[in-house]
Amino acid sequence: MQVSTSLNVFNNSFSRMEALRRCAAAGFQALDMNYWDLQEQMLEIGWSEEETWAKEIRAYADQLGVRFTQMHGPVHGGAFKNLVPGLTLDSFIGLAERSLRTAAILGIPWVVFHPTDIAKDGVETYHQILEFNVSFYRRLIPVLEETGVGIALENGCYYPGFNRCFTIAEELIQLVDALGHRLIGACWDTGHANVQMIDQANAFRMLRSRLKALHIHDNDGTKDLHLLPYQGTIDWARLVGALKEIQYSGDFTYEAHNGVNKLPDGIRDAGLKFALELGKYVIADND
Repeated sequence: MQVSTSLNVFNNSFSRMEALRRCAAAGFQALDMNYWDLQEQMLEIGWSEEETWAKEIRAYADQLGVRFTQMHGPVHGGAFKNLVPGLTLDSFIGLAERSLRTAAILGIPWVVFHPTDIAKDGVETYHQILEFNVSFYRRLIPVLEETGVGIALENGCYYPGFNRCFTIAEELIQLVDALGHRLIGACWDTGHANVQMIDQANAFRMLRSRLKALHIHDNDGTKDLHLLPYQGTIDWARLVGALKEIQYSGDFTYEAHNGVNKLPDGIRDAGLKFALELGKYVIADND
C-alpha cells in the first residue's frame, strides 16, 4: 500500500494545478482527483473544455512524476429523488460518464460513487432500493467497458432521512455482486464505518477482492469529521492488519481534508508532509 491523498486538502480557491504541485512537493506520489469539488464547474462547461483541462492536468502530473490512482466521482444528491439543484437522473448519468472519460485521460483505474436511498425518509424496502441502485449503475457499464475505468461503490453513514442502506459490508457486497461486472467493486470509507460502529477488520474480510478503493479518515465515532489517523477513535492497527491479511492491492487514500485544509496556508505544506509521514507510519507500524 502507498499513501495517497485527495486534492480536497486544497479547496476551490486554489487551482487544481497548484494543489497538484503542492501535494507532489510534500512527497505524495499518488493522488485522488476529487471530481465532486469540481462538479459545479463541470456542469457549466462542455466535454471539449473538460477534455482539454484533463489532458493539461495529466501532462502536469507526468511532469511532476506523480500519478492519479483514484477519483471521487460526481454526487447526485442525498438520494435519487433528492438531487443536487439543476440535476436530473439523466443529466447525472451524463456527468458520471464524463467523469469516467476524464478518469481515463488521467490514468485513474477506479472512480468512487455513492449508492443511496431512492428518497429522503422513503418507505421503500431494502430490496426495492437495492434493485433501483442496480438498475441505475448498470447504465454506466457501456462507458466502463469503453474506457476500462471501474467504479467503486462506497459505504455511507446514516443521517436523518438518508442512507438507510449500504452502510454495512453485507449490503455493499449484495450490490456489487448483483451488478456482477469486473469493473464494479467497493470503496470503504473508514470514517463512515466508525460512525456506524462497524467492525471494520471484519468488513474487510467479507469484502476481500471486491475492495478496490479506500477513503481513509478518522472521527470521534459520532460525526463524519474527516480527520487524520489517531485524531479520532479508530483502531488503526487492527484495520491495517486486516487490509494486509486480505492482500488489499489499492492505495491508502486520505479523505482527511479537515486535518489539513483548516490550517493557515503558510503552514499547510508542513501539514501535508506530516500527513504523508503519518500515513506511512500507520502502514509500517502494522508490518
